Amino acid sequence: MKITFEKTYFYSLLLMVSLWIPLPILSSPTIAIFTLVVLYGAFTKKLSFQWNWILFGFLLLYILYVVYLIPSQHLTSGMKYLEYKLSLLVFPILFSFRPQFTVDRRKILNAFSIACLILGLFYVSQSLYHFWLTGQSSYFHSSSFASNHHPSYVAAYFSFVIYYLYTEQAQLQTKARKSISIGVMLFLMFLHLPLESLSGMIVLGLILTIIVLRWAWKTFSKWIFSAFILGGLFSIQVLFWVQPSLKDNVSHTSTLLSRYMKSPSNFIKEHPNGMSGNQARLVIWTVTGEIILEHPFGVGLGNLEDEMQQKLATLNQTELMEKNYNPHNQFLQIFAEIGLVGFLVFIAVLYLAIQQARKQKDALLFFLILSLVINSLFESMLQRQSGIVFFVVFISLFATVLQKQPKADLKRET
Repeated sequence: MKITFEKTYFYSLLLMVSLWIPLPILSSPTIAIFTLVVLYGAFTKKLSFQWNWILFGFLLLYILYVVYLIPSQHLTSGMKYLEYKLSLLVFPILFSFRPQFTVDRRKILNAFSIACLILGLFYVSQSLYHFWLTGQSSYFHSSSFASNHHPSYVAAYFSFVIYYLYTEQAQLQTKARKSISIGVMLFLMFLHLPLESLSGMIVLGLILTIIVLRWAWKTFSKWIFSAFILGGLFSIQVLFWVQPSLKDNVSHTSTLLSRYMKSPSNFIKEHPNGMSGNQARLVIWTVTGEIILEHPFGVGLGNLEDEMQQKLATLNQTELMEKNYNPHNQFLQIFAEIGLVGFLVFIAVLYLAIQQARKQKDALLFFLILSLVINSLFESMLQRQSGIVFFVVFISLFATVLQKQPKADLKRET
């Protein structure tokens, strides 16, 4: 069988997108292989360079990180972070050279979906194995469950697959395949529970809300649809009656936020140790906000940890100092490290991606950006390769190689 460049490009892309999910160690080798394929395609004119502002925004972010390495007082850690962020440089360059042939969007996304399914099955099997050996259920919780990726990143992968299967696969499948897709969706939804990611549960809740409301809108009249929403709100109150502890948790969180908004400094002083995850976030968000006010043009790459440690020391937050948290908010992280300019560039990239999604009517790209925004409110999603590779690869892909095709074209394919 003749090996064409088209097949080589497609399969190298497919492997790069999917293999690193269950086996993160294969990330660099598969990226290297795809890079060689793109270089060959560029030199032989099988790939052509096309300008894209979204990709340029990613490149500009990386350039800013390089510039902000200059004032770094910790070059070793700064270089490490710069290495993690190589995706901002590599993938925009690779995907700026576009093929003159069509790459099957569904096959690429199906490969990623299968990789996520394998990852989920691996997590379940390893947790069951450890439970069988030790009798301890701790392996079904958070980082112990997600052993090779941070739980919030895994939740982002799974929610992306769920939304893909719901929006793009259901209408193009046989009854048997549709049943399989529903099974995979339910399995990945269930795995959000042991992952225990706050942002992941918010995104999953958003997906479920969309699914239920779309179903109700198509199935019932507008009056019944309105009654359906009111019934949903009433059911939340019923849930509070049935499970008082849930209502207490919501009330406690609301009280904490109210006290925090009145006086962040007093809130921090009143909670020196033994904080919950959300309480700790409020403290480190406050500290990062103070750093931003003092250094609106950024503290430099690798310097933020020292700045946060000094702030926490003055607040007597020894427990948080020992844990050495990052800001747990990507917007604050970027603003604190590379300043107002970097923050505005990041916002511009998100805006351009949303505009692209609107123009192409690409619901999956819009969901991906929304997922990044929601996750970035609670985690520094672009600080680890597990997050930065995922989001940069797929945003770049949807902006170039895997642009949403018109429905007429999809029907002809099927």
